[in-house]
Amino acid sequence: MVSSEVESFARTGGLGDVVLGVSRALGQRGVDVAIVTPLYGTTKIPSDDLHRWIGTVPARVGWGPDDVRECGVVEVRLAPGVRVFLVDDPGLFQRDGIYEDAHGTFGDNELRFATMSRAALSIAERLWGGVGPDRGPDVIHAHDWHATFAILYARLTMGQAWSEVPTAFTIHNLAYQGVLGFDSLDRLALPRGAYHPGILEHRGLVNLLKGAIALSDRTTTVSPTYAHEILAAEGGFQLHDFLRTQSYKTAGILNGVDVQTFDPRTDGSIAAQYSVENFEAARFQNKEVLFQELGLHEPRAPLFSLVSRLTHQKGIDLILPILGNLIQGGARVALVGKGDANLERALYQLGGRFPGRIATRVAFDEGLARRIYAGSDFLMVPSRYEPCGLTQMYAMRYGCVPIVTDVGGLHDTVTPYNPVRDEGTGFVARNRDPLSLLIAADDAFTAYHDRRSFRRLIERGMRKDFSWTRSADEYMERIYRPITQLRAGL
Repeated sequence: MVSSEVESFARTGGLGDVVLGVSRALGQRGVDVAIVTPLYGTTKIPSDDLHRWIGTVPARVGWGPDDVRECGVVEVRLAPGVRVFLVDDPGLFQRDGIYEDAHGTFGDNELRFATMSRAALSIAERLWGGVGPDRGPDVIHAHDWHATFAILYARLTMGQAWSEVPTAFTIHNLAYQGVLGFDSLDRLALPRGAYHPGILEHRGLVNLLKGAIALSDRTTTVSPTYAHEILAAEGGFQLHDFLRTQSYKTAGILNGVDVQTFDPRTDGSIAAQYSVENFEAARFQNKEVLFQELGLHEPRAPLFSLVSRLTHQKGIDLILPILGNLIQGGARVALVGKGDANLERALYQLGGRFPGRIATRVAFDEGLARRIYAGSDFLMVPSRYEPCGLTQMYAMRYGCVPIVTDVGGLHDTVTPYNPVRDEGTGFVARNRDPLSLLIAADDAFTAYHDRRSFRRLIERGMRKDFSWTRSADEYMERIYRPITQLRAGL
């Protein structure tokens, strides 16, 4: 596994959760998993079972004789079958952020992640005694544009043995593609011969994500619906025509969540633990504590919450116009997130307009997020597009009912509530606009006041299986086994 983020070490979003979650589940199946990621200045090492490798591993990131970086390696045994290898290059990674700091995005990110990826291949050679028959990794699995270099180098620059190693590439968010100028080819040791429309060239520029998709044996997305959405112009971010040519090897595998860490029966960050068998009193206790923490009034009122990055993708601006309607209807609202400065200001202003009724916290606070899941009645996820989404799955696990748009992984995880048939796990807006979200919220209001039906709605969500075991099984049977068998037959 090659990834710029790994949960428990350094992450900004769902990418890190996915890499760790599927790796642990694979390790439990007896797979030997090596995760490679940088040792950032902000990296947290959550284990005492670690050691620093003697010497360094080379990472060639240019064609010149001096274009080889020597990287240290810190190995962490994380779980049965799972080791994390931290690439230590202080000049590139010892900074106050993964992709950016207070001054903005780092200008050398392509060099940083090329180094991570090339070092990952050197680590694999040392770990498994080279590359070739009965040696080396069975599969290289690269995640998002940052790790595209692992596939590009293996296929294009490192010789016959590496070019035959099976590769899988996962698109976590197609909006981020790693687009560079032509001059980056020589600078990053990518052959000019690969600069054509079939591999790296796209609209006159180098597109790293396109190259990795073209050269990988299998490509995956993080939900089945997203795999279809990226084939259309609206969701394809100018790659939809190319992606259609690759659809024969593309599969959508739904993400899971960490059901051990995110478990209301054992979660120490919430006021009262509970299970699906005894949640009502405990959830109301959590709600009362949450109201006190946020300065909200009247905990008997339905609580609509949002926990999100504040970006255009997440559709935050789509719910802002309807919050006044929710308050007039008797609801309370909690808004937690961080990101776009304009959206942060808008949230602050709403909190000021409705004190005691709308609470705003501009922060990335995992403990508060869990208290939101445990104490809120509804979680709003108004995304314009959503490759998978994890918050709606966390929310259901804690008994918080999701209100979502009908896109990507939200479509695959939230079943629309039908009061007549007494089925469904949440409320789904038919369109991505304020009116549709308001209609879904009104339906949620109605359901909230039918306590027996609402209890069954909560129970159905809490009983859903979103564990990584299911996802890991799919990766094994639909991706890893087929590509290793394919390559073995070459």
